[in-house]
Amino acid sequence: MTSITLALSGGAARGAYHLGVLEYIDHHDICVEAICGTSIGAIIAASYFSGVTPKEQLEIIKSKAFREIFSFHYFKGSLFQIEGNHELLTRWIPTKNLEDLNKPLYLTAVDLYSGKNLYFDHGDIKTLCMASSALIPFFPPVSYQEYRLVDGGVKDHMPMQPLKQYYYPIVGVNLHPLLPNDGKQTLWSTAKRALFLSIYGHSVEAKNICDFYISSDELAKYSLFSFKHFDELFTMGYHEAEKVLDTIVE
Repeated sequence: MTSITLALSGGAARGAYHLGVLEYIDHHDICVEAICGTSIGAIIAASYFSGVTPKEQLEIIKSKAFREIFSFHYFKGSLFQIEGNHELLTRWIPTKNLEDLNKPLYLTAVDLYSGKNLYFDHGDIKTLCMASSALIPFFPPVSYQEYRLVDGGVKDHMPMQPLKQYYYPIVGVNLHPLLPNDGKQTLWSTAKRALFLSIYGHSVEAKNICDFYISSDELAKYSLFSFKHFDELFTMGYHEAEKVLDTIVE
């Protein structure tokens, strides 16, 4: 059986693409020995290592109840908040602590106090997943221990540093393809490009570090906050994984 480690990027609703990649991995008996994830990549990884299959996760995020997890926060520190005690979230992430998992999982978040990007391999999974997904200004920071945590993708979009200690190939899955500039020179388009490069530009370096890289330019067509295209993204992730990982399938 082929063994790998996984680095799963953030990307909000595009996370269904991650599920397609995991479905291919399961179908071809590829063993995932460790995962490092941020934002939606952290949530999906936590659920996967908790025994929730990719297709079960897909059904969860497609359900009407999934929308009930999010509520408008009336600009009280953020636009939205996540209902951490919602029954569906518990179904999605049934394991309580990272140390309860059978395999190593690293969840990333940035500490607002120190500015450091942290990798957690112990602690409350649900709280750390919410912290790793706390993209400002959409979701509020999460207080945890002595930290004030926000989305780990701000500083390490496709995290893989903890995976370097293992003797398995690192497979990086990136939901934010770095495309060439569209040529527009307006103030707004230039500002957006600069912000994008500041957050996701290091994906180029991360791409060179991992042994296998899975992404698609087509991902850029899908909104980060739309609930309409989960099946399409799932299928796309499966097929892109097939193209990249076909050489290691026994």
